[in-house]
Amino acid sequence: MRTKLHFIVILLLAVAPQLAQAQVEGDSLLQDYERYREQMYQNFEGFRQQAYDEFERFLAEAWTEYNSIAGQISIYTSKKPENTPKMQLYSGTHDGESAAPFLVEPIPSARPPQNAETKRPSDPDIVRVNFYGRNIDFHVPQALRCKAKSSRESEVAKYYKAMHSQEEATRKLQVEINHAVSQMGLNEWGYFSLLRTISEKIFADTNDCVLFCFYMLHSNGFKARVGRGQQSKNLLLLLAIDNSKEIYSSTFFRINGTKYYIVYGNGIKGENAYSYNEKADDRGLKEIGLDFTKQLNIAACDMQRKLRLEKADINLVIPYSSSHLRYYDEIPMTVFPIYFKTPVSKEAELSLANTFDDLAKKHDKVQMVDIILNFVQTAFAYKIDEIQFGREKYFFPEEVIGLPFSDCEDRSALFAWMVRRFTGLEVIGVLYADHLATAVYFGDNVNPKGQSIMHKGKRFVVCDPTYQNASIGMMTPKYAKARYEIINIY
Repeated sequence: MRTKLHFIVILLLAVAPQLAQAQVEGDSLLQDYERYREQMYQNFEGFRQQAYDEFERFLAEAWTEYNSIAGQISIYTSKKPENTPKMQLYSGTHDGESAAPFLVEPIPSARPPQNAETKRPSDPDIVRVNFYGRNIDFHVPQALRCKAKSSRESEVAKYYKAMHSQEEATRKLQVEINHAVSQMGLNEWGYFSLLRTISEKIFADTNDCVLFCFYMLHSNGFKARVGRGQQSKNLLLLLAIDNSKEIYSSTFFRINGTKYYIVYGNGIKGENAYSYNEKADDRGLKEIGLDFTKQLNIAACDMQRKLRLEKADINLVIPYSSSHLRYYDEIPMTVFPIYFKTPVSKEAELSLANTFDDLAKKHDKVQMVDIILNFVQTAFAYKIDEIQFGREKYFFPEEVIGLPFSDCEDRSALFAWMVRRFTGLEVIGVLYADHLATAVYFGDNVNPKGQSIMHKGKRFVVCDPTYQNASIGMMTPKYAKARYEIINIY
């Protein structure tokens, strides 16, 4: 059915320009075009309604049991070392003794909060949510606050039908949400996260929240499913999260060849789930992406951290947003390139640029990489995630600035982003069984000394952001002959 819908839309788009040209050729052709267009839209609406009716029938039929699958915990195959190797500070751009992090504890920023509480709206249809510290109003009429009487198939189908009958209100709400997502620079995961926040403001029961998120996601073209826990009997939101990338430490179900991850609901960890038949085709729907296409801008930087740029004898004060840190922490853990490419907040980038853009005027690119490498090696205290959090966690670059400790992949992400931002050089990740380092391509005519890796015909020189005080080209001895995998930052 969805294939037929796509065919109608494509045919209409293909034929319309030619028919539109007929407007200048006579009233008769114009009238023919108008009649044809009206008929096409009527056919499209008919097929669309038929698809909704068919989907409601699938929801009402007895659901199928699907086995839950535990996701891989992490990409590492061995435990990361609890301590980092350390060199004496080598002779380079600046000589001096190695320093511990200048300040570990964050301090409040002098900048006032961006989203102070304001007078609440009097309109009962306006819902004000606090999204990671940012207050946002949405128009959610009572008709969109319907509930299902239970988690049974028939009740879920009735809920879907009731929501579908409010298409105009749903469409307007989608426009408001999309606008907020764009303003805050959220990725597609942020769209779901915002939906969840709205639902929890409206409903007290998590099952109602799940249904609201499910309908809004599905009607907006995402691969979302609703399921029911085999043991808990609670509703679960199943969401396809970019199946081209690995998602770690998350339970999923394989339906129609697609991985659907449990992202919401009061289920029991590891339980199987019932969901509607696989005949409910999800082709043509899109998966939730985790990549950022914009710079995150949920709330102003409300904290700052003093850091030591040892190689240039400079003390830095870098702002960061505690709202961003909370948001990043809830994004499913995924592949390294996403972390390597995601920038820090605009304020943090500007603060770093004030120093590093100035340094770039005085130093060549090799020297700049040398300065950035030593900064990332020495300005932050090291601690593995299992000790700091009791679980594996990959950091986005802004988290490295804001959190008290970081380990190898976190520093590699910050280093890679800084090198790309302040030198424009190409960086790759170098993954070992229990460690992640980086390597930099300086160009065909620049050949810094040290160990290197040939990749796609280019010589990438090893730069290890965790090997304290190690120079460009120096590798921890234990990895000198170890097997590795290249991580491309695409």
